[in-house]
Amino acid sequence: MKVSIILVNYNSAALIRQCLRSVCEHTKEIPFEVIVVDNASTDNSRQIVSSEFSTVRLIESPVNLGFSRGNNLGASGAKGRYLLFLNTDTLLIENSIRMLAEYLDEHPGVGAIGPRLLFEDRYFQLSAGRLPNLLREGIDKIVHSLARKWRKGVCPLLELRHNTTKAVGWLTGACLMVRQNAFSQVNGFDENIFMYFEDKDLCKRINASGWQIIYYPSTSVIHLLAGSSVNVDKQKINELYRTSQIYYYRKHKGKLQAEMVRWYLRITGKLRCR
Repeated sequence: MKVSIILVNYNSAALIRQCLRSVCEHTKEIPFEVIVVDNASTDNSRQIVSSEFSTVRLIESPVNLGFSRGNNLGASGAKGRYLLFLNTDTLLIENSIRMLAEYLDEHPGVGAIGPRLLFEDRYFQLSAGRLPNLLREGIDKIVHSLARKWRKGVCPLLELRHNTTKAVGWLTGACLMVRQNAFSQVNGFDENIFMYFEDKDLCKRINASGWQIIYYPSTSVIHLLAGSSVNVDKQKINELYRTSQIYYYRKHKGKLQAEMVRWYLRITGKLRCR
């Protein structure tokens, strides 16, 4: 088995159907398996997977494990040399999985690789960069905001800066292929992170273990962006994001920077006092 494709699903019926169809349609000339970990969905997404995709292995969790634990559960039974962590709100438009796997075949020092991501309208979507610190994260937030509001003007400029294969600090977990032994070496995703920042944390630890993290824009995948969390309460999403953000800073930047982040979030009203 060359690639194990792992999707964590939570109430994403329409999304997971079109995602899996795109995987089946575009993934050719490479041995692969698909594993779906369902996080106690209450819609009919589990029935869709079991009835419409007979070759997909469905793991049903009785509770919502979150993104990190769900992916680790899927990876624990994966047979592939490479693990592709794929969001349900993505669409393959070409044989990206084979192209990413071939790059890993040819570059044994690379531990993780990610493609260029596109919005649904095919405009460029930022999906890789340098690891966050207090200044860089603020700049990134501004860039992301501008890209969402003014795609026609901002996205082409961003694409010019991200049109070559290069080593980066992080790749988004929306479509992230990781060498299985590199993933095992760092004990997978940090299960203290329910969701958000788990991709940056994983990339940082893989890189610190001696592997390169590579952004590979020679193939593209559509990312609907937050489509898989559209039905989740926005306040809950914000709390999860901020909790993970503070945890990441405490883990990798120390208590001082973590408290600076917490202080900033509180005075700006982005984090409720407890």
